[in-house]
Amino acid sequence: MIAHVAQAGEGAGRVVLQVSSTQPHALALLAAVRIAQAFQSELESLFVEDSQLFDCAAYTFVSETSLSGRSRTPLSADGVQQSLRLAAQSAQRQLERLARSAHVPLHSRVVRDDPVKAVCAACSESGPWNVVALSEPFTGHHAPILRQLFEAIEGTTGLVLIGPRARRVTGPTVVVIEDPQRLSDMVRAAERLSALDSSPIVVLLVAADALLLANMDAAARLALLEHERVRIEHAVIGRGTPAVAAEALRRQAAGFVVCQFGGAVVPAEDDLNPLAAALECPLLLVR
Repeated sequence: MIAHVAQAGEGAGRVVLQVSSTQPHALALLAAVRIAQAFQSELESLFVEDSQLFDCAAYTFVSETSLSGRSRTPLSADGVQQSLRLAAQSAQRQLERLARSAHVPLHSRVVRDDPVKAVCAACSESGPWNVVALSEPFTGHHAPILRQLFEAIEGTTGLVLIGPRARRVTGPTVVVIEDPQRLSDMVRAAERLSALDSSPIVVLLVAADALLLANMDAAARLALLEHERVRIEHAVIGRGTPAVAAEALRRQAAGFVVCQFGGAVVPAEDDLNPLAAALECPLLLVR
């Protein structure tokens, strides 16, 4: 599926930002706004009050322990709701400032549901061509969650993620190509992102051996003849070597990465810890 987001007024899809944490990452909010700005799309902020928290609060023996472990306070439904509503208001203010400066149409709402179900429902309302942005950094154990999101949200073309070490959105837009047939579509998505600040585009060709990489290089150079701002880099990465893939990506010092889910760089099954540790910018993960 192509890396596409519905434009504002198209009547089918938008960028849906899932906020389910009381402290959403500021760079995750900015990444969602930049995706919407690049594709001239609308942005919906979906603050999800996780229904499981309220289920837990219904039990009198459940308490909240401080980070130091020295104090405990009873967990109540009213207390949980107040904390989440304050967090939603704070996230809303941040998003309004970012969206206004980027001229991105913003819609916001608060729902109480399972986080994945809430996003599925929001995306189904506008049809296909949604991109889902997550407000919390992914961890090494997120591969099953990412797979679940792609499988559960019909018509979603991509996920916008950040890792725990995310710190910038400036630098080249890096397109990771493992399937040569995806080159044109993914480069077009990168061109939209790079146009925001006139950043260069780097196509990082990834293959399991040098011979395959050489064949990919020849095909890519032919396909990119008219793309003057695109630079081609190479990495030999076999499946099952996530640390090698993560290091190859880190060396690009990217401002945004466009990559396909389920390959050697972002595996659908393996540990994502190397990638989470290496990624310093937002990631647009496509099907």
